[in-house]
Amino acid sequence: MKKVIKFLIIVAIIIWISVIIINKNDDIVVCIDAGHGGTDAGAINNNRYEKDDTLKIAKLIEEYLNNEGIKTVMTRTNDTYVSLRERCKIANKKRADLFISIHRNSAEQGNGVEIWTNSKKKQDDLELSNMILENLQSVGIQTNRGVKIGSIEGENTDYYVLNNTNMTSCLIELGFITDNVDNKLFDENIENYAKAIAEGIIEQIIEQ
Repeated sequence: MKKVIKFLIIVAIIIWISVIIINKNDDIVVCIDAGHGGTDAGAINNNRYEKDDTLKIAKLIEEYLNNEGIKTVMTRTNDTYVSLRERCKIANKKRADLFISIHRNSAEQGNGVEIWTNSKKKQDDLELSNMILENLQSVGIQTNRGVKIGSIEGENTDYYVLNNTNMTSCLIELGFITDNVDNKLFDENIENYAKAIAEGIIEQIIEQ
């Protein structure tokens, strides 16, 4: 009898925790920003366009989060141009809790994944970025370039979308479009990358 009671208590606790997580997820909105689009192709390598890569993985991230009961809003769902101002407006108007901007890097030499956060160094931003990067590395990336603060222009500058959104945010540079190995890894692991990013988001939601 005692064993039965103990078992029922454990089951009740598990159900209670699950309900809390589900209810919390229902209240969360994640804005997924597929970088570039339309006339803004982003970085280009031969016939490969950054705007296409970012949209592909953004849709996969959205699908994974929706399957986990988390609401999402996309700054674009097709190959259309959306200004940086409008992207921020979409996230802020929907009162999103998290803003994830997806990009591909570009350089004559360079490879690997890096994640940028606002120069204000918000703890939630750093935690989110670290969770996502750790998950991506576990899938397999060429180089872990780390979590970076500010922008490529310096630590006291910020990317527009990170500086003009009101929620926890980060900007992911998901490998170099100018590097053949990074492109191969992106193509082979796109679904696993999407899952890794989504799971990093979920971990941050649970932590909040």
